[in-house]
Amino acid sequence: MKNKTKYILIFAVLPVALVTVFFLSLYLDEKRHPQVDETAEATSGDAYESEEDRINAMLLAEYQKSQSTRDYSLETTEAPTLSVGDAEYDDMIDGTDASDVAGGDYYDEELSAEDEAFIASLEEESRKNNLNAINYNGISIVTGMNQVPLNGEYVLGLTDAELNAPHPLFLQYDPRWATYPYGLGTMASSACGPTCFSMVITGLTNISNASPPMIATYSMNRGFYVPNQGTAHTLFTSGAADFGLYCTKVAYTEADMKAHIDAGEMLILAMHYGHFTHSAAGHFIMVYGYNQNGFMVNDPASYERSTQYWPFAVFGGEADNIYGFGVGY
Repeated sequence: MKNKTKYILIFAVLPVALVTVFFLSLYLDEKRHPQVDETAEATSGDAYESEEDRINAMLLAEYQKSQSTRDYSLETTEAPTLSVGDAEYDDMIDGTDASDVAGGDYYDEELSAEDEAFIASLEEESRKNNLNAINYNGISIVTGMNQVPLNGEYVLGLTDAELNAPHPLFLQYDPRWATYPYGLGTMASSACGPTCFSMVITGLTNISNASPPMIATYSMNRGFYVPNQGTAHTLFTSGAADFGLYCTKVAYTEADMKAHIDAGEMLILAMHYGHFTHSAAGHFIMVYGYNQNGFMVNDPASYERSTQYWPFAVFGGEADNIYGFGVGY
């Protein structure tokens, strides 16, 4: 009986003991030689590469991808020249201002001939002297127009002044990229959406490759440009996360717009026919601040409108959608 008990104990206890020893040895081995998790290793390897560097590399890759197919596209597809009558054409680039819109003026003070001459002189001074910023009635306007030599090629980069500006003004008709292809047209004719998004990304982050033509390329490659319609709003709602930003819908109230701005956000407004566009396709503008005189606008299609204060009545009556952007990481 004793022998039987002994055998029972051996066969019952021995397997448990062996299993215990096995797992204990694995635990001690792991302590001595920890296994390297591939995901953790990748994360560690990327420690030297900031999130901004990763996004800059992504934008560069998108541009390089577009270049690999552009020659073929140009050989097989003739891009039509857009004119004022076309739905995609933003005719505000031709100098039309709010005074041409029927229904009267909604903003507080229309620029006088003297004010317009003053702005023109500042622009000319900027072109001649390579100034980094222009101050008009307390609004700091930063633009790199004509600051970078063209040499007959597109300039995809931004100036230090633009990269360091809290709310840089980028213009679709900037000679560095005005004729850069976007959809069925060019930056000058059709890229108000990517240009606004470029201002938001550059103003809120340290991403250096988010110039208007680079964001336009990203928009086309990712399907945010819709032929015969223009830039889809998903460029903002879906694309924001690719740049470490969040995008939220903002209510059509003055208090909500100001609250989002006070929270450090920049706003992109989709405008219909009115003070900012005569185009059936609409127009995007960026709003970055306000004071007692009104809201401060960066309009990618108009330097002049970017030096004016605008009351909420204009946005409340002409904005189809308002998007707020902030840093998401």
